[in-house]
Amino acid sequence: MSDPNRFADTGDSLFDMATHFVVHCPKCEGKALIQPFENSWRLTCTKCFHVEQPGHWYGHMTAYLSVKCRECRNPITRHATVNGQWSKLKVKCDQCGDECEYEAHITKHHIKDGLMSDPVFGLRLWLQDTFGEHVFWAYHYEHLELLEKYVRAKLRERGIHNKGSKNSLMFSRLPEFIKKAGNREEILKLINALQIK
Repeated sequence: MSDPNRFADTGDSLFDMATHFVVHCPKCEGKALIQPFENSWRLTCTKCFHVEQPGHWYGHMTAYLSVKCRECRNPITRHATVNGQWSKLKVKCDQCGDECEYEAHITKHHIKDGLMSDPVFGLRLWLQDTFGEHVFWAYHYEHLELLEKYVRAKLRERGIHNKGSKNSLMFSRLPEFIKKAGNREEILKLINALQIK
């Protein structure tokens, strides 16, 4: 029987935890599951039964543009927040006034309105809550359970099966507010509330 006061790092990275996700449904805000499906992913809502394949990004995106004007060759640099529909930016050259749409480089962000989202659809994670000025989150219930074991333990050890460099491992990269012993009881209460959500 394992000692709940002792935790040995599993050697997993956050990437290793990204096997599936629990999120808010884009249609009804109910609990939805994102799971592997035929070499891709599929979202299924447990409330309204909405099903969706990847293709639309619901999260925050920024379009970056760095080109030369098609008319006068003046350098044009712009960036703008965009929705999941656009990969072009319409800009007006400051020098000659020419207006044109240019292909932009799109960056998807995994934080929207201060909350974490999944890397497949950009939907708000179901298992998250604020802790002071911080956000505590987990991809899925198994991830949450592992975090609970870490927080509960008074002795935390680096495991013998670690696969990566110390800095690439999930537990070495946790925010300080989770590691802090003084926060243990409050974080365990938060985890308990998320587990029954």
